[in-house]
Amino acid sequence: MGAKYGMPYKGSKDKIAEGIMHVLPDAEIFVDLFGGGGAMTDCALTSGKFRKAIYNELDPVVYDGFRKAVSGEYAKEKRWISREDFFALKDSDFYAACCFSFGNGCKDYAYSKEIEPWKKALHYARAHGDFSEMEKFGIHTDGTRKDITSHKDEYKQKYIKWYMKNVMLSDKEFNLRKEDLEQNIKEESERLRQYLIDARDHSGLKSSDVDKHLGTNGMAGHYFGRSQWEFPTRENYIKMQEIMPALERDFDDVVGLSTLWQSLQSLQSLESLQSLQSLQSLESLQSLESLERLERLERLDLYNLSYEQVEIPDNAVVYCDIPYRDTSSYNNDFEYDAFYSWALSRPFPVFISEYWMPENFHVIAEWNRASLLSPNSRKQETEKLFCTKKLAVDKQLSFF
Repeated sequence: MGAKYGMPYKGSKDKIAEGIMHVLPDAEIFVDLFGGGGAMTDCALTSGKFRKAIYNELDPVVYDGFRKAVSGEYAKEKRWISREDFFALKDSDFYAACCFSFGNGCKDYAYSKEIEPWKKALHYARAHGDFSEMEKFGIHTDGTRKDITSHKDEYKQKYIKWYMKNVMLSDKEFNLRKEDLEQNIKEESERLRQYLIDARDHSGLKSSDVDKHLGTNGMAGHYFGRSQWEFPTRENYIKMQEIMPALERDFDDVVGLSTLWQSLQSLQSLESLQSLQSLQSLESLQSLESLERLERLERLDLYNLSYEQVEIPDNAVVYCDIPYRDTSSYNNDFEYDAFYSWALSRPFPVFISEYWMPENFHVIAEWNRASLLSPNSRKQETEKLFCTKKLAVDKQLSFF
């Protein structure tokens, strides 16, 4: 997840920063009003196109993360952040929020509960040279990609065996693994599904009767069919017991088997060599550490203000990577109309990244690329750079 420019962060312009920088006109100062991960600030300073840069970010956690990165405060950072740590710290600690969130989105924890112990062991091996966590699994490794690649099948089986015996706790559950884990998952899910079918048939009911009783608009069919099979929730299981006496076992007794089935499915992620090798936490941290070079340039001012509060110096280019409108990745109360009015009334050039802008703004460049707001998405978006129409005409700005 490492970034060439700035911090790894949702919506980062890392991949197109150089393209945007090429289009922008020359000036003394680059002003990054919605700094975020700082990719544009980083690119502006290292490009040599601008003498100075101003980075501004309203979110205090993101701002503090960029400030610490530039100041070199992450140089000794090696903490492992557990799932519990993440949810306790993500609203105050950028390292925890960024390096240990899914896709660096600062929202969801990066690792499933089944893979978390493996990632913790890999983190300790690589960050601290501590192999004790790996040795718990019966694995003797130096933690390098080369070693894990060479022994991936051996390490995968040892880890799965450890996980089922020590996390799932029950010897009964452990013995369910057998030789072929994938076949075992299939057999276990089929056994649970058949338990529900037998109880339904014993009661003389149809799936539609169960659905009507639950009020689930057809979803109850998933409890009995092979397609998209799932086990009922506690609430629905108890309701089903009201009309299906053959569901005589308590939910807590049955749900352990359902949980096992789901966990075994998640453990299949270890089939992927990438899951065994990669470690987002340290790869992301490398990007944070690399930003210390900006402080040595002594040409950077940092602000934690609303965009309209930043004083814009003369001979500056102002760049705005605003929250994209009608995009679910941004859950905010950004006032778009107020921003449009502000941008149109400025006496200096204002350049804006967005997918769409009102008619008073003109597209001067665009790039087709994977969605910037979904790191693992294959969806293609047309990323556009806008300025006011008047500015585009006056300066004859166009990339086309």
